[in-house]
Amino acid sequence: MFSALLSFLSANVLLFILHIDGSSSFPKPLSAKEERAVLERLQDGDPAARATLIERNLRLVSHIVK
Repeated sequence: MFSALLSFLSANVLLFILHIDGSSSFPKPLSAKEERAVLERLQDGDPAARATLIERNLRLVSHIVK
């Protein structure tokens, strides 16, 4: 039962957070050039680059969750 609850929460937490946030759209995806630059920053150890990749791929995550 706990695992079912945990699974449900993990699948819906993103949508819930976006609902609370009040934003009606996701950030635009990165262009190929921007993505390469962010991936290079990530390889250099920049934690903000990781956050950028996650935020810019929320549209894909939401699509997969549905």
